[in-house]
Amino acid sequence: MSLPRMALTAATLLFHFTSGGSLQAEESKTDAAKPNILVILADDLGYSDLGCYGGEIETPQLDRLAENGLRFTQFYNTAKCHSSRISLLTGRYPYQAGIAEDGNKSIDRSTTIAENLSAQGYYTAMVGKWHLNNEPQDYGFGRYFGHLSGATNYFSGDNTWRLDREAWSIPTTGFYATTDKADYALTFLDEARQGDGDQPWFLYMAFNAPHAPLQPLREDYEKYEELYEKGWDEIHAARIARQKSMALFDHNVDVPSRPEHIPAWKDLSAAQRNFEVRRGAAYAALVDRLDQEIGRIVEDIEQAGELDNTIILFLSDNGACPYERPSKGRELFPYDRASNWNDSTGWAWARNAPFRMYKQNQYEGGSSTPAVVHWPAGLKTKAGSTVSTPVHIIDILPTIAEVTQTDIPSAWPKRDLTNVSGESFASLLAGGPFSRENPIFLQFQTDRGLRDGDWKIVNLQGGPWELYNIKQDRAEQTNLADKYPERVKSMEKQWTSMGTDTAHLMSRLVKPLPKGNNDAAPIHWEWSDYQSDPSTTISEASAKRENPKRK
Repeated sequence: MSLPRMALTAATLLFHFTSGGSLQAEESKTDAAKPNILVILADDLGYSDLGCYGGEIETPQLDRLAENGLRFTQFYNTAKCHSSRISLLTGRYPYQAGIAEDGNKSIDRSTTIAENLSAQGYYTAMVGKWHLNNEPQDYGFGRYFGHLSGATNYFSGDNTWRLDREAWSIPTTGFYATTDKADYALTFLDEARQGDGDQPWFLYMAFNAPHAPLQPLREDYEKYEELYEKGWDEIHAARIARQKSMALFDHNVDVPSRPEHIPAWKDLSAAQRNFEVRRGAAYAALVDRLDQEIGRIVEDIEQAGELDNTIILFLSDNGACPYERPSKGRELFPYDRASNWNDSTGWAWARNAPFRMYKQNQYEGGSSTPAVVHWPAGLKTKAGSTVSTPVHIIDILPTIAEVTQTDIPSAWPKRDLTNVSGESFASLLAGGPFSRENPIFLQFQTDRGLRDGDWKIVNLQGGPWELYNIKQDRAEQTNLADKYPERVKSMEKQWTSMGTDTAHLMSRLVKPLPKGNNDAAPIHWEWSDYQSDPSTTISEASAKRENPKRK
């Protein structure tokens, strides 16, 4: 088990650096109560979607949290929805947390943040997308409202919606998934305050937004109807310019050119541009609404006098989604209940600016996403600052354990627990340094990666390893594998060892990769096919082309 290297607590100790750089403890001037904790997880959010990360979408609520809090510029995840949820809740890598043969959605060899905190007297509740085996109340959540599925219709839901353990019927009118989740979050917060006035609470909000289907409310969609007529080339360039003007990164990022599998906006047909304009607006509206509902929650916490001693952590489960599955009702407005649009690879590229690739890939575009921490009583960093130290979603559980003085169990009834792999980054919240004991391990299916200090090895779809110096080349433009073959060999050995001994991958997932270079342009059969007419369904278009496999 990873044990905290430094005791940082809201109750008794805060740390600061002396001019000489040493850590000292001082008495906290904050209330002795343990902090409340609000973890907000967005779904398929691109790196540059938020205003505070360079986006044009209106996100004033999250921007305000960032302005008064701390932004991470190198916050890693697993590049996939359900596996990031596993790692967030358990502090373990996905296969390590459960039973591998159980669909990789098991967490039965771990304990969750909710279980750890409830054992220490916290009120615990969850709203939103579960996407794992069993139900939230099997893993420490006292209250639950949301859907067990990995995605849901925003207007009509699905048959997995639950209020606690009971099936919850979707109202025929007045229902909207993002808003209803916020409504129940407010209900649970009110309930938390009805008991012992000193009882802290933990609320986990796992929004479905902005995951497809792209089904915005009309009032949100109409704000963006014309904005995306500029096209993805101009939107991408504008996001890069804003990132530079706000000095988001420590070094200038060598921005990659538009990939070959995405055409220039000007080369699309009029019909294609028409649909993509509307699709871009529909997505933006989902992010806008997400921000509005987060604002309602934050306002409630503030009015209750709890904002100062509430840790708010906002992050995303993976990068932008490029997979264009069948869209229905393209001729309709996206707020029509009969419409069901899916993602666009071209917009996913713009949303992940300045990085390469997408969800499910271990390049920065898939595995590194926005993360904001707001905690007035505990943060010792300058308001509005950024931190470039790499951290991973597995680090959230041990960090919460440290700042709340909560034990991480080494045993649990009817579970054979594995060790926690995450490492507490509480020292970063205190304005100090954080140095990992172990590299960051990355894997989803045949996409692999390892981040060790400034260096990263990564591959695509079972292809050979590539090597990048992330400090100098954040956007992964210059592959140094041929220049430093021994470093690749050493890091590959580390990856294989961690994959077997730490991440508990099945043997087929740690087989050696092919050697050499693969200069073929990457392609995936579910990426948008801009050679087809937009009136053609994706399933028809996909049938016209070979499902390519990388050699």
